[in-house]
Amino acid sequence: MLKIKVLIIAEKPSVARDLAKVLGHFNNREGYLENNDYVVTWAVGHLVTLAEPEDYDAKYKRWLMQNLPVIPERFRLKAIQRTVKQLKVIREVTGRQDIDYLINACDAGREGELIFRYIYRITGCKKPFKRLWLSETTPEAVKKAFASLLSGEKIERLAYAAEARSRADWLIGLNATRAFTVKHNTLLSVGRVQTPTLALIVNREREITNFKSVPYWELYATFLKTDGATYQGKWFKEDEERFVSQEAAAEIANRVQDKNGVVTLLEEKKESEPPPMLFNLNDLQKEANRKYSMTASRTLEVAQDLYEKKKLLTYPRTDSRHMTTELANTIKKRLQALNAILDYSPFAATAINAGVPGKRYVDNGKVSDHTALLPTDTRPDFSKLSLEERNIYDLVARRFLAIFFPATQYKKTRVITEADGETFITTGRVEQKAGWKAVYATIQEKEKPEDDQSIEQAETKLPKIIRGEKVSIGSSEIKEKKTKPQKRYTEATLLAAMEGAGRYLENTELKEAMKGHGLGTPATRAATIERLLHVGYIERKNKALLPTEKGISLIDLVPEEIKSPEMTGRWEKTLADIEEGKADPKEFMAGIIGLTRQIINLVKNQNPSEQAGLALLGDREEIGKCPYCGRPVAENKKGYGCVGYRDGCSFVIWKEIAQKTITANQAGELLKNGRTEVIKGFKARDKQKEFDASLVLNGEGKVVFDFKNRGKN
Repeated sequence: MLKIKVLIIAEKPSVARDLAKVLGHFNNREGYLENNDYVVTWAVGHLVTLAEPEDYDAKYKRWLMQNLPVIPERFRLKAIQRTVKQLKVIREVTGRQDIDYLINACDAGREGELIFRYIYRITGCKKPFKRLWLSETTPEAVKKAFASLLSGEKIERLAYAAEARSRADWLIGLNATRAFTVKHNTLLSVGRVQTPTLALIVNREREITNFKSVPYWELYATFLKTDGATYQGKWFKEDEERFVSQEAAAEIANRVQDKNGVVTLLEEKKESEPPPMLFNLNDLQKEANRKYSMTASRTLEVAQDLYEKKKLLTYPRTDSRHMTTELANTIKKRLQALNAILDYSPFAATAINAGVPGKRYVDNGKVSDHTALLPTDTRPDFSKLSLEERNIYDLVARRFLAIFFPATQYKKTRVITEADGETFITTGRVEQKAGWKAVYATIQEKEKPEDDQSIEQAETKLPKIIRGEKVSIGSSEIKEKKTKPQKRYTEATLLAAMEGAGRYLENTELKEAMKGHGLGTPATRAATIERLLHVGYIERKNKALLPTEKGISLIDLVPEEIKSPEMTGRWEKTLADIEEGKADPKEFMAGIIGLTRQIINLVKNQNPSEQAGLALLGDREEIGKCPYCGRPVAENKKGYGCVGYRDGCSFVIWKEIAQKTITANQAGELLKNGRTEVIKGFKARDKQKEFDASLVLNGEGKVVFDFKNRGKN
């Protein structure tokens, strides 16, 4: 009798091995693992993708405006060639007669669901499947997840949203990229999330460039008490706190010099600062960039390793800042793991006695697919972690420990001193009880305050001051300052802007609806920034992100519909609604198709721009047009190549052919006329014999030798 088994498909080989380790006693096979009850295989990320336009019709291989938009009647799938071998393995094990049903063990989120569904569909599988939903990969968590598998139907709405996102990105990205590239004769990559993100950076850079710095002056007076103590006050009058001229400041300084003053106002009040929220991925990336200068993509990579390989963190690709009541029952074990670490044990002991935190941190209604980022109950061995891994773990661990401590308590003092009719304000804030900040006391940063901080922000420890007491002005100081533009985006501040993109909208209703639905998702924002860097639209300068000329040119060309956060914000909101069953994916796709047609019509009516081509070339001179795609060809280190190489155009004329250096003039002649004059001094492969020949572009755009006319020059 045939022994019935279950097929488990994980997203990565490492996860598959982890699952097999928990399930026990597997034998290694080619591309999968097997025991008496299970077959465990894996993807390698995406094995399947949406088909390319030329897969539908060969005419789409050429980028022509008259062929746009490309809108398939039915989307097809195709295997990714570099991983086709593993897809073949999955196809074979899926079709085995002893496989009763499948378990989708890909990452528990939208992209993981898409990976499984595309594999399931391309293999033609009809067998039922269930969903393994993991938020952490400790053995205990894995066993618990296998004991409570979800039905495939229960996760269907997530699959609808995943496929809708994939198809929408294909339609907008592919059609807009081809249209702008063809219209402006240069490769211009356009994307639903990357283009409005680029617009944020370009707009900020223009604000900085156009900013006109204006000087201003501030007046500070030092007040002398009768007991010899001093304190400083800053001049203000109603809503003013600065002077437009040095003379105006000097006039008041001279007038109050050596005068007596009186304390007319003394306010003392207690303030408290609660512990921060738990980390979601976006917040962790911002903090790691701010504190350790780590890029968003690197932070995600390290956090993913701490989740998958080290079992020290929960699932990192989360947008939640809360934990569920069910997970709160596991708090003690997590704290016990931290209690074993010398750096954390004093705080972990306090946290264990504090009990379960309140609704600020434990709220089922505010948890989406996954809880906030938390340490697991696995004790970390710091000797086996890299510095980056220790840093990321430390951020998450201390943030977790902090929530069990009380708020930090301050006493804030506000003093107004009057002298000769002029008023000066002094503020001070003194920490009275450290509260949660004790968790960070050993690693507290000394952050430099902003130079242009307002009078209400300055914090000073003040001497004892009594309302009505008389003081004298010992000295005064006039400080010259200048207005400053907003700072350039760092990855930390850009991530915050992407997350809160809804605030850039004027439509109040949409702004409200977009809360929590910014540009992209926590899982994709890092990749968006890396993509902008890769295609040359932005560059890093220290921690700052600056747009390139190419990036600025693109933003000048694309219509508002593409570069505004509104479009992608609407998308993210609707995709979330699809997951929750509040929106119809068919209606969503109908809207995307309509928008695609609208974009193509807008591009067709644009005037071709030479600016974009020049920006793409940068400092390099165009020597001709690519015979493959018509884009510019420019000189680089090893040859004369098509600037469309990032989009797959492989055309190049190598600088050295048969031991002979090809000049830019010769390459330009070859591109213009399809052939060069006879070039002397090529060498045969044995490097012994020399020969003369012309270089010719054949019918396939390849550079070949022509010996017919040699000797005629």
